[in-house]
Amino acid sequence: MQFLKKLFASHADNHADHQVTESQAAALHQEILQLEERYAAEPDDIALRQTLLVKYTQAASVYSQVPSYKDSVNDMFNKMNELRNTARKNF
Repeated sequence: MQFLKKLFASHADNHADHQVTESQAAALHQEILQLEERYAAEPDDIALRQTLLVKYTQAASVYSQVPSYKDSVNDMFNKMNELRNTARKNF
C-alpha cells in the first residue's frame, strides 16, 4: 500500500494546480452510490460495470487528495477488484 500512497502523492504533487475540493469528492461519492444501486438491480449490464470501474478509478485519485476521504481509497481498489473478478466469472 505504501507504493500506492507514494504514487498518488507524486501524482498530486505534479497536479498541485488542480486542487480537489471536499464537495467534488462528495459529488463523486454520490454518483458512485447511484451507480452501485443501478448495478445491484442490473448486474449483467456490462456498460454499467465499465462505468463503475472508471468511477472507482477516478475516486481513488480524487479521494487521495481529500483528507476526509483518504480512508476510502483502499475501498475503491477493493471494489475495482470485485468488479474485475465478477467480470472474469461471467466471461
